[in-house]
Amino acid sequence: MRKPLISVFAIIAAMAVVGGCGQQEFAAIEEANERYEGNELYVEAGDFDVYFELVEPFSETYMVFGGDPVTHAGAFNNFWLAGISMEDARPIYEEHSDFYMCASPGAARAKKALKTMNIVTADSYVLEALNEVISEFKNRIGQGGDRVAVRLEGVKLEMTAAVVRQAGEDMMDRLPKQTRSNYFLVKSVEMVDAKAELEGS
Repeated sequence: MRKPLISVFAIIAAMAVVGGCGQQEFAAIEEANERYEGNELYVEAGDFDVYFELVEPFSETYMVFGGDPVTHAGAFNNFWLAGISMEDARPIYEEHSDFYMCASPGAARAKKALKTMNIVTADSYVLEALNEVISEFKNRIGQGGDRVAVRLEGVKLEMTAAVVRQAGEDMMDRLPKQTRSNYFLVKSVEMVDAKAELEGS
């Protein structure tokens, strides 16, 4: 049975000791993992010990289509976000400026480009920022306003094991595909103007 590397809560504590933000927070995560001679992140999720490899840094802007905190004890992540990267959204926008509307001819292309992200937040400030983004998204949808976009920075994750703690058995390969893929450690969140991003301004 693998030994836990470090819990998300321990990572947060390490960042609190550093007392910085931005690159300092990210450095604290990296240092915490190096201490265990591996580029891994460990999440204690209910009866599971879940391990992720920190694959590579990412920085991307997404047009938001949904999202919410994940609060049940057995969750492997603490937030999910549905969005289309601006790289994918701009070509659709050029042909169908209303592609985000269900009745738009561009809606089918948008649906294919939609990605659901399983997010592990680096700290409580990131979680709060994501909650604010989704709150604004819902307010604008309700009022028929402009869409919201969000710029995220962090690290792409790849699940390497999901061990049932009591049995010491790795169940990762038996999990549904959507449960074991599309994970991201997010360290920075910035809400931006969707139309300006779509138009490249």
